[in-house]
Amino acid sequence: MATSSKEQIEELLANILQESTAEDEEVLLHLLSGLHAKQHGVHRRYINAALHMVGKFEPEISEVRIPITPVIHNTIKVPHGGIIATIADAAMGGLASRSVPEGFNVVTTNMNVSYIATTTNKELIARGRFVHKGRQTLVMECDIEDETGRKLAIATGSFFVIQRRSQA
Repeated sequence: MATSSKEQIEELLANILQESTAEDEEVLLHLLSGLHAKQHGVHRRYINAALHMVGKFEPEISEVRIPITPVIHNTIKVPHGGIIATIADAAMGGLASRSVPEGFNVVTTNMNVSYIATTTNKELIARGRFVHKGRQTLVMECDIEDETGRKLAIATGSFFVIQRRSQA
């Protein structure tokens, strides 16, 4: 008899907990609490839930934050460059998508990230703003810092306006 997904999850979770380190448990708690928050409507996307991402969007600026935990560490235990790029894209793209007319959205067409420093502090903060607002293309820039104000990276991005797909 084939095992169900829930049975596979229970077995895998039991094995993980039996062999876990304190760091494994911290990561598992982080990921599970993010999934729980998504189930309760705190997050709309799994990536935001997994990263515990929160954002604040005003007409001309945005701010996106994520905690620095082992979930986002690279091999030298600092935030992975891809995560820094992800939070920059979220800050710029989130702001860009809120600026287009109803029935439209944006997609990232180009992004450049210049990495400046690393951090072992508690939080990544990305602040996005407009450089250019066209009818079909938006150009953005973003500063990524930690909570002490240490600048970690700068990013620029171009976004193309598209018609929103219908939700089936």
